[in-house]
Amino acid sequence: MARVCPLCNGLQVAPKLCPRCGQEMEDKGALQEFIDPYSPYLSQELGENFAGTGDCVHLYCCPFCALDQRFSVPKQLI
Repeated sequence: MARVCPLCNGLQVAPKLCPRCGQEMEDKGALQEFIDPYSPYLSQELGENFAGTGDCVHLYCCPFCALDQRFSVPKQLI
């Protein structure tokens, strides 16, 4: 069995509302993908280090007011 992020693997969606304007935010993906051009090819452990808990940290951005926030997504066993 492996622990995987349900959002990265398309197993579920987690809509978030913008605290500033109330519109739905867009999931831009795992935070590790924004470090440098090669970061998506690095180990998944890199993303786990962002949360410090083994969770996957996702960047959400509001397309209306440009607010961005990070959310920790617990990994699931599959």
